Amino acid sequence: MSFSYRSIVTLLLAIIVASLLQLVFFAVPKNKPLPVLNAQEIRQDLYALLSQIEQYSGFYALTMDNTNAQLSHVASLIVEQHQDITPHARFAAEITKLLNTLKDPGALVQNFDDKSGELPLILRPLNDQWLALDKDNSPINSHFPFITHIDGLPIHKWVTASQAYLPEPARQSQEMQWPWLKRLNLLREDLGLSIKPYVLITLINDDMQTQQVTLALAPKQSQVIDAIAKEDDNREPSVFDLINQLSTFERPEFQDMPHRLAKVNTTTVKLKISDLSAFELDKELQQELFKGMTHPLLIIDLRDAKGFSPKLLTMLSRYQDTDLNNTLAPNVMGFAHYRRSPKFRNDYLKPLNFMPLDTLEYSAPRLKALTHNLPTVNDDKFSPWYVRTKPVVTPEGRNRLALLVSPHCRQECEWIAYRTRLWSRVNLIGEKTSGDFARHYHFKLPNSGLDIRLSSSLTYDAQGKLLSGVGTEPDILLPQNNDIQWQGLVSLVRSAKPKPQQGQPGLQPIKLAQSKLN
Repeated sequence: MSFSYRSIVTLLLAIIVASLLQLVFFAVPKNKPLPVLNAQEIRQDLYALLSQIEQYSGFYALTMDNTNAQLSHVASLIVEQHQDITPHARFAAEITKLLNTLKDPGALVQNFDDKSGELPLILRPLNDQWLALDKDNSPINSHFPFITHIDGLPIHKWVTASQAYLPEPARQSQEMQWPWLKRLNLLREDLGLSIKPYVLITLINDDMQTQQVTLALAPKQSQVIDAIAKEDDNREPSVFDLINQLSTFERPEFQDMPHRLAKVNTTTVKLKISDLSAFELDKELQQELFKGMTHPLLIIDLRDAKGFSPKLLTMLSRYQDTDLNNTLAPNVMGFAHYRRSPKFRNDYLKPLNFMPLDTLEYSAPRLKALTHNLPTVNDDKFSPWYVRTKPVVTPEGRNRLALLVSPHCRQECEWIAYRTRLWSRVNLIGEKTSGDFARHYHFKLPNSGLDIRLSSSLTYDAQGKLLSGVGTEPDILLPQNNDIQWQGLVSLVRSAKPKPQQGQPGLQPIKLAQSKLN
């Protein structure tokens, strides 16, 4: 079969046009719609969620009768209010509120992102007010630095709306409120306000003078730009990319090394520790800590610390006082049990450094006296009791320790805050912790794909009182941010009242204004 000259040219042109169309298809950004769920998908996800909570949540089993009715009520409201198409992020927010019914500080909803409709400024707490800052952390109006209203509503109403998305122990934390406060359109829906592409804010100064400012919201297209940028991460960098990188490169002496010892003044050093599990194997970081403990004052930033290693608490126990209170079991630090499940083995709490109660090798009368105050265990729902003992460390030295804590201080960090709170040479600074001591159970909802986390174990102190969900109050209450004035922090520690040693009456937390750090 032969082809004419015309047919060959036509075929080549068709191939070229098809190739060009395909290139255009790949070149044009794809503005994918936001994920949505229909009513049936919502019902299915809620059914799966409630089923998982009933099987694996320690907090659910603790107050099952009351919690079951509350969960069912909230779930029915979600179904009733979302009979049509529901955005993925909105459903995630509703699930967050439902989980807060459990009062579980470890409960978390992940795998969703909604950056559209965010507040186009940064709110930072200062005493009982909120600063309105730009992206460079400078006041958007230096003559009117504080914000009083958003869209005509007082700021406290927005704070109250944001608290619905926080577990009870963290609702008063300004640090925890901010991630939800900035979700402007979400809170607008909750408060019954209309969605607009701008926001009206009211600013005030110290003379009680006010000024109103209108700010535009970031366009939704920014999400597409972010997605394209992520796709471009795998391409080879161009010369212009390298020039831009070099222009923003900082000299080594100005780079922050958060996980290495840094000098504050001649007598004080600071150290940041975030991954407590990795700390167990990080010999260099352990040596940095040893060096820091030789100074008159060591400040350790534990605001974001998570993990289960006991190494840090063991090392810090040199700052402890001699415990003369507990003569029955002076080495017992606390108790725990986990939610029974075929998925959990009897060594489920071993990563949390708990061991079976019978490993103490106490006599039967002494063991009975030790566990006398523990609550009665429902064997169908919870494992037997496990015990954690204190590190065997002799107190030494007269040096002082300051620990920065926050609601993000979790798991082993909770134990560090709980134990060191009573030591006379240690000051806790920051916000109350959330009380998240637990091992977490993770699962994914079938339709929305949301990753859910629940606390599957509960923790108690040596006297049988529940620690999970309670949290530890700091000695110095101080809302945190990233621009701490370290020398001011040293002054706060030095001016704090001496703490009594264990066995003496305790002191109430001191509330110090954040402005004193400036």
